[in-house]
Amino acid sequence: MELEQALNSRRSVRIFLDKPVEKEKLAVLIMAGNLAPSACNKQAWKFIMVDKDDLKNRLVDEGGSMVIKNAPTGILVLYHNQTLGSDYHDDIQSAAASIENILLKAVELGLGGCWICHLPPAKIIRKIFKIPENFTPVSYLLLGYPAKEPQNVPRQYSLAEIMNYNEFNQNWPKEKNNSSLLFFKKILVKIYYLSPAFIKKIFLNKLLDKRFVKKFEN
Repeated sequence: MELEQALNSRRSVRIFLDKPVEKEKLAVLIMAGNLAPSACNKQAWKFIMVDKDDLKNRLVDEGGSMVIKNAPTGILVLYHNQTLGSDYHDDIQSAAASIENILLKAVELGLGGCWICHLPPAKIIRKIFKIPENFTPVSYLLLGYPAKEPQNVPRQYSLAEIMNYNEFNQNWPKEKNNSSLLFFKKILVKIYYLSPAFIKKIFLNKLLDKRFVKKFEN
């Protein structure tokens, strides 16, 4: 598969067949992730394959996205956080480069994937997966065979709106001043994550997923 075809074909997939991803394909995906660029060429990523239902359920019960349960396999992406480039989060950037490699390789292998950042707090993820403090959980990738052909998702902005030369131009949709609303939402999210897991599991998760979480075709 040509790179341009993979770029044009890649779509976030959240609905999968009940079919496990072969370990051989997982190894190919991780090899692709390991070829990504990284800050100072440290290559300091770690990947945890997650295929046990109890672990996926635990992530959801603790506040992770409900779609985590949909995927036969997940990949929890970690990166070593002892870095000099903290202003620009070079650990996160390095992990993100590996994630994009994995998602593009997944297209070539006939798999679907989705980059998930709707996760429990890092301290809970560290506890579940026994992750030391010097590694940061960056994201979780859903992986599996798509249940249907992914639908095209058009880009939101034209090249003229996103491509600048030498300085930032103002050709961008005006944003409403919603800083107060954003602050209020962040407080609610904080309260939610501080709630005991059994309350989230029994009362909050399905309600919030139904009323507030954006749904997608793929």
